[in-house]
Amino acid sequence: MSNPLLNETRWDHLATMDGPAVRSTTMTVNGAIAKTMMLLLLMGAAIGGMWYAFWGPAGVLDPRLLYPFMIGGAIAGFVLVLIGCFAPRSTPFTAPLYAVAQGAFLGGLTMVFQMRYPGLAVLAAVCTLGVLVTLLGLYRMGIIRASDTFMRGVFIATAGAAVAIGGVWLLSMFSDAGKSAMLALHGNGAIGIGFSVLMIALAAANLVVDFAIIERGAKAQQPKYMEWVAAMGLLVTIVWLYIEILRLLGKLRSR
Repeated sequence: MSNPLLNETRWDHLATMDGPAVRSTTMTVNGAIAKTMMLLLLMGAAIGGMWYAFWGPAGVLDPRLLYPFMIGGAIAGFVLVLIGCFAPRSTPFTAPLYAVAQGAFLGGLTMVFQMRYPGLAVLAAVCTLGVLVTLLGLYRMGIIRASDTFMRGVFIATAGAAVAIGGVWLLSMFSDAGKSAMLALHGNGAIGIGFSVLMIALAAANLVVDFAIIERGAKAQQPKYMEWVAAMGLLVTIVWLYIEILRLLGKLRSR
C-alpha cells in the first residue's frame, strides 16, 4: 500500500545504490511532471485500446475475457515496480512498460465496473484527476506543504492500514469472524464506506508526500533518470487513488 518507489527512506538510496550517478544533468520538478503526464497518456492509451477491442465495432462483451488482462497486468506491474526499486536506472524503460501493464489491469477493472454500474468509471477517473490536479496546484502554490512530521505520520498510518488489512485477510482464511470483518470492510455499509473514505484520504496524503520527495530530490540535484523513478512512483499512487475512488463509488451506487 505504501509507495515502494517514493518514500523518504529509500529516495536517496535509490539514486546511489547502483553506483555513482552521472550528474551532467539533474532532475527537475517540471521534468518529473512531464514524464508523469507521458505515463498517464500511455496508460490511457492502453485502457482506450482495451475498450475498443472489447466494445468496438468488432468487440465481444464477455467479462470472462477481461480477467486474464487484469491478472496479467497486475502481476506485470508488480514485477516492474520491484525492478524499478532495485534497479532505478532501468526506469526509463520499465516505467512506460508499467504504464501499459496498469492500463491493461485498469482497463479490465474499469469495464467490469462499467458493466455493473454504467458511467461510474468515467466519474471515478474525473474525480481522480481532479484530486491530483488540485493537490498539485495547492502544493506548487505553497498552500499545502509536507513537513517531516506529516510525512512520518502518513507513512505510519499507511503502514498501519496495510498491516491491519493483511491481518483481517489472514483471519478471514481461518475464522468466521475474520470473514465477517472482511465483508464489512468491502461491503456497502457504514464500515465499508468509512474504510473507503479512509483509503482515499491516505492515498491523497501519499500524493502530497510524493510531491515533497520529488521536490527535495530536485533541490538535492539528483540525477536525471530519477525523474522516471518519480513519475513511476507517482503513477503507483495515482492508480491506488483511482481504485479506491472507484470502489467507494461502487459501494455508494449499490446502496
